[in-house]
Amino acid sequence: MKSKTDQLDFDFSRPIDFQRNISSEIIDDCVSELFKENKNSLFKKHLKILILELYYCWIESDKQFLTVSMSKRGYNSKSRYNPNNISSYLIKVVNLLVKNNLINFHAGFYDTRTKKSRLTRIKSSKILINQFEKIKLLSTQGVNHRKKEYLLIYNKGKLYEYKDSYDTQEIRVVLENYNKIISKTLFDIPSFEGKILVRGDNKKITISPFSSIFYKKEVEKLDQGLIGGCWWNMIDLHLFLNIKNKLTINNNKTSYLDLTNYFANYLSLISNSNISIQKKSFSKVLGYDQLCYLIMKGFRSKTSTSFLNSVFREKKKFSLQNFTSNEIDEAIKNNIMNNQKLQKFLYKGKDIGWNFFVSKIFFKLVSEITGIKIPVFLVRDKIYFPTDKESQIFEKLDKIIFNELHINNFKLHSEKASDFSFEKRNFFGRLVKSNVDFSKRYLDNKKLFGVE
Repeated sequence: MKSKTDQLDFDFSRPIDFQRNISSEIIDDCVSELFKENKNSLFKKHLKILILELYYCWIESDKQFLTVSMSKRGYNSKSRYNPNNISSYLIKVVNLLVKNNLINFHAGFYDTRTKKSRLTRIKSSKILINQFEKIKLLSTQGVNHRKKEYLLIYNKGKLYEYKDSYDTQEIRVVLENYNKIISKTLFDIPSFEGKILVRGDNKKITISPFSSIFYKKEVEKLDQGLIGGCWWNMIDLHLFLNIKNKLTINNNKTSYLDLTNYFANYLSLISNSNISIQKKSFSKVLGYDQLCYLIMKGFRSKTSTSFLNSVFREKKKFSLQNFTSNEIDEAIKNNIMNNQKLQKFLYKGKDIGWNFFVSKIFFKLVSEITGIKIPVFLVRDKIYFPTDKESQIFEKLDKIIFNELHINNFKLHSEKASDFSFEKRNFFGRLVKSNVDFSKRYLDNKKLFGVE
């Protein structure tokens, strides 16, 4: 009997990405070795996207699965989100790889009783991994199709085949240019050895070198959107509080701007009132980040009882696992429930749109700086940037925040993120010493991104 730690984690998976660059030659030798006989172009195209994605998935983590649909309804070869025109022919290729023992296959299912379903999971077999181990990955460039869609518009939860307009084209150009910048930028945790981060809810995140940012919108609410798609966009509060001062851009000094500094201003704006929240040293239990997210949870909840019970169940998610329920209850009552100006907004069962606001601020910043090619990263509601670019970043953010929140007499200030210790070896001031131990994974990624 397998131990719990040896059991397969089918939740640790990601969908196959049909927007990869199948013109990449990185797996050509592998494909030729495995399938020596000539095949038609349709077969070759579908085989290549599948092998390519199995390879990238394996590079990200050998424990991660790919999800694939084994139903024809799971494919739309004419979709704008499918530039390679991948069709249900892929099912035939999946079955061929199963027959040749090249993948481990775990069939999907639909439970008629619970109305829950799970797509098929696949993962490279040892035979395929032996071929992958011969490949030397030299760069992260050219991974994606040149026509990859970074603007994802949904209609009732399904991708929507929207028509291009001036606005959508403008957004797509910004996202395309931004993704070119981050594809050449190493954003990482130098001291972290493994490939997998674990959130407070035990969901796993792989630190992928093949990250792409998307802007997700609903067709009925095109004025709103959420930035997502990269590993750092999946970080929860529990994980973030452990790594926030360890994230580093291109092996250099890194800082971040905390948008929760303006959370009270945002609440005041949307409620047309004057709301204040104490930021410093207000509780031995709650930090400011925790306070802000518990306030939002209180707004989304329908009753005080359901609010508190939910927090108690999700202690680790809010990084409160070291406190008793009584301590948490007292802290919430003192700092949220007893705040007179918050009381009329609590338990309304509504999302206040903070994450949409944060994404809007970030997208506007990216729109302003892609021309000067400064890499910036949105992690929850923190904007990370190279420390030596602070003046340029703050010049743009000062105007953006003023225009969005209509506040006067505010001063932006940053927090230091990277825990490097720098020494100047020569005129160019290279990093020669650090007060953290670099992990092998990080050193490998430095080489992959060409970072000194």
